[in-house]
Amino acid sequence: MRVLLAPIGSRGDLQPLLVLGEELQRRGHQVCFATCPNFVAGVRADGLPALPIGSDSHAMIRQHAALAEQNPVTALPRQLQLLGEETARQCRDLLDAELGRFDLVVAAGLSFAARLLAERQGARYSFVCYSASAVPSAWHPPAALPIFGLPRWANRALWWLVMAGFTRAVAQPLSQARHAHGLPRDARPWLSTHASNAILAQDALLGSLPSDARGHGAHVPALARGAGPRELPAAILEFLERGSGPLVYVGFGSMPSVRRARVVEAVTALCEAHGARVLLFSAHAEDAGLALPSSVLSVAALDHARLFPRLDLVVHHGGAGTTAAALRAGVPQLIVPHILDQFFHGRRIAELGLGPQPVKKRALRERLLALSWSELAAQRQRATLLAERLSPSGAPAAADYLEQLARS
Repeated sequence: MRVLLAPIGSRGDLQPLLVLGEELQRRGHQVCFATCPNFVAGVRADGLPALPIGSDSHAMIRQHAALAEQNPVTALPRQLQLLGEETARQCRDLLDAELGRFDLVVAAGLSFAARLLAERQGARYSFVCYSASAVPSAWHPPAALPIFGLPRWANRALWWLVMAGFTRAVAQPLSQARHAHGLPRDARPWLSTHASNAILAQDALLGSLPSDARGHGAHVPALARGAGPRELPAAILEFLERGSGPLVYVGFGSMPSVRRARVVEAVTALCEAHGARVLLFSAHAEDAGLALPSSVLSVAALDHARLFPRLDLVVHHGGAGTTAAALRAGVPQLIVPHILDQFFHGRRIAELGLGPQPVKKRALRERLLALSWSELAAQRQRATLLAERLSPSGAPAAADYLEQLARS
């Protein structure tokens, strides 16, 4: 079977499909990627062919950093505008590329041209969703408008607003691409893209597939990656073994900081008040030139499956992948949500007793100073027990479903 995996967005949108791609490849299928240009070299280094489509996602994230720290309601209109512009680029790059035929096309993240390619080639199509909060349902608000505690009719209204905004944002580029390639008109692009043989790839303890979900064929555990073959770098191991204070990871995935100095001030205060040692991550080299105390180590991307079990607390943005890795490590989490499903994950981790209530980035210093290590110890016990019940990865179950879909 020839499979095209088309994740578009941040590293968190790509990583789960890399895990799925490796599983499909292990089963003897031919796997190709279509993804953001900034990920192509890494995918090829993993032994998988890759086609660049759309924009450099990290460059876009840095250029529009302020959107990640705005109120979600305020940020949504500009986000939708950018979505429309990016959809046009995706359609041009993917549909005009010289590609062989695929039996199956799988999209994830902000990938919208992949559906059109599947239709043009007569291939089966599936969308992989990483959070129940992205599944339209009366039981929760949309990830783009995380206003919790509303009655079901209000959640339906919010979903209608988001889907209507999505349709307005992408209608023109998708319609133009459909016309140019002889494809029929699609009046409901949200449903055809996100709710067609869809897979919810998230651990059930975070959220089950809603009873009113449409177009979903499977719910599998998170597409998590186990520990890689390489040990952590020597400098990291030395830092972990130095001293006796609590070990804390602070990193916000691909999310940039408008005021990075404020984050450094927060972790420095944590070290001074609690004797903590902090591994501070930035995907955008934001700590270059900033003075860091000896108790704070600036780090590049690390193997979460190897690192997190050694820690006392993981402070992160609430991305689906980082949340899943921390769950499997049995470590408490303090989530600092920026956008979309991160608010849902932060709320759910706190409800499960696996970490404190989520906090806004501007209040991070105060929350870190107020940490109770006795409460975190109790949360670690709960996290350890839950981790023992989790599947290592949903990739085998997702691959089973996709093989069955391709045969049908």
